[in-house]
Amino acid sequence: MFRIYNGVKWMKIIICSAFCATIALCVYHNWVHAREVDMLEDSALKVHRKSRHYRDELSYQESITDGGPENLPGKMKTDENILDLEEAKKKIRELEMRIKQLEGSTTRRFPDVKFLNYRTRKRILITGGAGFVGSHLVDQLMMEGHEVIVVDNFFTGRKRNVEHWIGHENFELIHHDIVNPLFIEVDEIYHLASPASPQHYMFNPVKTIKTNTVGTINMLGLAKRVGARVLIASTSEVYGDPEVHPQPETYWGHVNPIGPRACYDEGKRVSESLSYAYAKQEKVQVRVARIFNTYGPRMHMNDGRVVSNFILQALRNEPITIYGHGEQTRSFQYVSDLVEGLVSLMASNYSMPVNLGNPVEYAIKDFAIKIRDLVGGNSHLIYSDAVEDDPQRRRPNITVARKQLNWQPKVSLQQGLKRTIDFFHKELLRSSHSNRNMFQPPEMSLDNAFPSEKVSKTVAN
Repeated sequence: MFRIYNGVKWMKIIICSAFCATIALCVYHNWVHAREVDMLEDSALKVHRKSRHYRDELSYQESITDGGPENLPGKMKTDENILDLEEAKKKIRELEMRIKQLEGSTTRRFPDVKFLNYRTRKRILITGGAGFVGSHLVDQLMMEGHEVIVVDNFFTGRKRNVEHWIGHENFELIHHDIVNPLFIEVDEIYHLASPASPQHYMFNPVKTIKTNTVGTINMLGLAKRVGARVLIASTSEVYGDPEVHPQPETYWGHVNPIGPRACYDEGKRVSESLSYAYAKQEKVQVRVARIFNTYGPRMHMNDGRVVSNFILQALRNEPITIYGHGEQTRSFQYVSDLVEGLVSLMASNYSMPVNLGNPVEYAIKDFAIKIRDLVGGNSHLIYSDAVEDDPQRRRPNITVARKQLNWQPKVSLQQGLKRTIDFFHKELLRSSHSNRNMFQPPEMSLDNAFPSEKVSKTVAN
């Protein structure tokens, strides 16, 4: 017993010593860091004083060299002082940059998020969270105080969409393709991962199908393992080129299963089938949102959809190209309205599919004119051949959303377009950065896959 007592006693001493040493090391590290910043600031101040001395002396030398060649030695000394002054300025710039780096590595400001205790705070996974819609959903859930884990393969998503949260204790970013299994503990899953614009999903149709089938199976399997609720982001494309207008959730659709859009349309239809199969057989809690056309900041500038193409052409004062007769219709909802609908659907007890879109319908020709008028340019409209399988009418019936979620769009088209145009204008100003993020698929591969359709066409999607 005496030996056991001594062993426990020595173990406590060792643990306490290690703890004290760790605290001392942290204090010493912070002291060294602060001392380095102070030393650099002192050095910058000294160099600044030296440069000011050189400037004063330079002014004096210039005053005595105004007489001409007789004051040549003074001019030579002035040239030396100019070189010293330039070196001093360079040194100051280097020190200031180093100070900013050190200060930036110690503290970073984030938006003020709501504080939730461990009982009310949820751990939420968002696949495709670095994309257009996903990044806005990240903002909403982070501001509500939840822990958010973003999983993205960055095919169409961009890190800069969520970089303002990197480093926050409630945020985690994982580079991962959901076609491969993911092992993680979460309370809720928003499954948004999938290319959504025709130009993107037609580039790699097999990958699109895998993401919407195998990727969905992996997310439903994860939800089954950890007991999480999962929301599947479906699409209005499941209705195809509809024969019923507006489209209610009970409409089964009119889809071409082998057309150029089929990889996305049928992939989402299978995704819905998988969701309800898991709900019935494995008792997984599923929610399905059928998302209609959405626009807003962080859209890809060249994703081939009407909103981005029309705004870009209008800002560049180029002709606005309409494919087809321009009488085909679409409805457009602002991204913040969609995010509100997704969060409401996840929190609801309604498990059947729900349309999330704006019930106000616009002809593509009228929509192009509206964008041109808001931009204020002189672009004129030109017409080209229609795109294969392009739906002629698309408008949601949102009766279920109003009744079950108490949801409907709030942002007007004019207000939303102004915000989006402002975003695109800023993107054009930083074109050197935007060009690195532009998705430019090789046209040859797409022409071989779909000879009847060029991916450079604007599709009314």
